[in-house]
Formats: sequence, C-alpha cells, structure tokens
Amino acid sequence: MRTLGQHRELSGVFDVLDALDDEVVVLDASGQIIASNEAWERFSAENGGDPTRCSVGNNYMSVCSTAEGFSSSEARIIPDGLRRTLTTGETFRCEYPCDSPTEKRWFELTANRYPRNDQNYLIVQHRNITRRHVESDDIEQALINSDAMATVVATTSDAIICYDLDGRIITWNRSAERLYGYTSADIVGQPLETLYPSDWPKRVSYYRDEIIAGRLQDFEATRVAKDGTEREVWISCAPIRRPDGEIIAISNIHRDVTSVRRAERARDLIAREVIHRAKNMLSVVTAIQRQTARSAETLEGFNESFGQRLASLTKSTDLLVHNSWADVPLKDVVVSHLEPFVSPEANRSVKIEGPSIYLQPECVQTIGMAVHELATNSAKYGALVQDKGEVQITWDVPRRNGPLHFEWSEKGIVVDSGPRRKGFGNTVLTSHAKAVLNAEVSYDIGPDGVTWTINVPPNHFEADSGGSDTAPPAQ
Repeated sequence: MRTLGQHRELSGVFDVLDALDDEVVVLDASGQIIASNEAWERFSAENGGDPTRCSVGNNYMSVCSTAEGFSSSEARIIPDGLRRTLTTGETFRCEYPCDSPTEKRWFELTANRYPRNDQNYLIVQHRNITRRHVESDDIEQALINSDAMATVVATTSDAIICYDLDGRIITWNRSAERLYGYTSADIVGQPLETLYPSDWPKRVSYYRDEIIAGRLQDFEATRVAKDGTEREVWISCAPIRRPDGEIIAISNIHRDVTSVRRAERARDLIAREVIHRAKNMLSVVTAIQRQTARSAETLEGFNESFGQRLASLTKSTDLLVHNSWADVPLKDVVVSHLEPFVSPEANRSVKIEGPSIYLQPECVQTIGMAVHELATNSAKYGALVQDKGEVQITWDVPRRNGPLHFEWSEKGIVVDSGPRRKGFGNTVLTSHAKAVLNAEVSYDIGPDGVTWTINVPPNHFEADSGGSDTAPPAQ
C-alpha cells in the first residue's frame, strides 16, 4: 500500500485495500491519487508506458484527460463522471479496453464517493472483465452465425434435411417441402426411407455408417415425392457433432438434378440416333450408287439417275429437319417428291387423297424414294408423259390400329409389253421397302396401267383422326 502521509485520517480505509483483488485507488476532491493498493501498482507496471503517471501523488483526472491511443476516447469521459460522483454521490461506472503489451484486456471502472471529516473522496475500483467480454463476444458471434445459418437454410434453393442416428427426420426446410411435397408437420419424425423408392437396394443405416466412417461425402440417388414422382438428386452429407465431438445426427443437402440428367440422356440418345441415321443414310447412298451403276448404260446416264435419286433423299431429309426429325405429314412427302415432275403447264391430272397421317423418319425416306421412282417411271413411260391417263395417289387406315394402306395407281395409259430390265427403281419399290419397314408390298405393271401398293405396320406412322389431307388435282 502506498499513501500520502497527510491523509492519516483515511488509514482505516487504506488497511483493507491490499486485501482486494481488484485494482483500487483513492482520490481526493481534486483527482489526486492519495493511495493505491498492490493490485493497482501491478496493473500500472503491466500496462506499459510510464507506470509513475498513475502512481500516488499524480492527478488521475489529468492523466485521463490527456490520454492518447486506442482507449483514449473512453478515458476522456472519466473525469466528468468522477466529478459528477463527487457532487451527487451517484456511482459512476464505465467499461473500457486497456490492452497490455502481451494481451487484449477489458476493464470495468467503478467510482463511489466516500465522505470523511467534511471532505469528499473517491474510491476508484478497476475490475478485469476480459473473460466476460470475450465470452459475450463469442455468444454474440454464435448468435450471428446461428442466425446466418438459419437464413441460409430457410432461403437456399437446395433441400436441407437432417436425420437422427435411428434414421428419423429431425429438420426439414422449405426447399425440401417444395422438392418432395411434404410439409414439415407431415415428415418430421418420420423415417428418411419414406423418400426411398420401394425397390431401393440400400437402407438408411448403410448411408449413416458410411458417413460416420468418413467414407461417404456425396452421392446420387433416386428419391420419391409425396405424389409418387421420382426425383434424381445429388446428395451432400456430413455428420453433426456435439461440442464434445460426439456424433448425434446426419445432415443431407439434396440438389434436384432430374432435369439435368434427363437432358443428358436426351443428348446421348440424339447423338446415338444421329450416328445411326448417318450410317443408314450412307448405306442407302451406297446401295443407290451400286444399283444405278448396274443399270446405267453410259456415264452421263449414271450421273443423271444417281443425282436425281440423291436429290430425292435430300427432299426427305429436308422434311425431317424442318420437322425437328419428328413425324412428317404423308401428304408433304408425296407433294414434295412429285414437284419436279408435275408442273402447271403439264396437261396431266394427279389426284392425291387420304387422311392426316404422320410418318416416322424411316418411313419418310422409304415412301419418299418410292414416290420418286414411280414418278420418274411415269415421266418416262406413263401418265406423266402420255397424252392420256391419270395418276391417283391414295392412302387410308382401314381399321383402327391397323396398317397404313398406300397406293399409287396409273390408269388409261399404254404400257410397253416388251422386256424391261429390273434396276434400282424396282429394288426400291419391292425388296427395299419390304425390308426396311417390314411391310407388305405389291408392284404390278399391266397392259393399261401401273399399281404400287404398300401396307405399312402401325409402328411406323401415327394417324390423326382430325381430318383428311386431300389435295386438289395437279394440273
């Protein structure tokens, strides 16, 4: 205990100050330090700088008024508070940071008036509250983190689900409700396996054990919504631990990847289909080349026939591309392949009649090639070149879910009865159509007409019951 000798009247107070753990000084009415305990002296020495500034004989109010540095703003309010306590007797209290050279510290200052022999003194007590302050900061930060995490869980677009070690759901956010259709009231407390397909091979215990063992952090699975819809989800998972490290639950984040996987499968299917169709097209082109070469008598004749047949394939392909490689109306196939042979100036009648039928790609190419060959022959030998005669193109589906009956008929013409070599055109109209479509085909050339019919199985077309595709005669 250090004191100023002229204040012996306070000796009773001085005797107890050293017994206190808190740092204590006694000030006179002017703010001069007249006594300090051992804890205060240690505090002054540990605080860095000049420890004599806060020692007995110095004016504490002046030290606070002229303070500089990190806690100077708090220090400057202390003199006014001390003077108010001297005047009113009300306790003055404040908290302020006061770091030592080695650690961060917070203190609480409390000042009380002590009247003695018509004099007013101040007993100023410093209490180290660093631990309380740190704990308070930790609690505040934990609350901030908790609120932030709650906000993330509530607003994220991913389903966040937690389940206990028995596999029962304990938390369920709004995105989980949107993904699976169950409300929190519906599902909390229910087994996580409520979301599993009935034939799913792995139980929740398998996932729990793998996650706890650290062998599983994410995986893809199929899960089932309340309405029975299957969802493909990417699941990120982790154990939930208590502060002592004990695992008490499992967290799951479910991200819906159903549309992504569906798009990937569609892309792969399209890629395989493109490759398949390209191979088929090359096979058809190769067959056209070989058969045309066999029947051609000159190079010029080969080039003309081969070019026309490739153009026919191109027309069919254009129709398919225009329809996104989906079903194509049969009427469009017929009209597009007849267009090079039937002009407004030709005095020929071509009648086209039949209901709305949509052909699948292989059927588009096959019937397109057949119409091209028939029209080519007709333009050389039949109704499209002779003065008389008529071409009738008709189709129908005589019975529900039955085959498509398609017929090309030329009547009223004179047919050359001489021998005719069977070339690629004949192959297209007979064996090719039969092989590609598994169809019944008939090709008859009579003395006054030509008839070609094909009965196409229903898996190669779709009938529209909405009306007819009858086209006016082409004049």
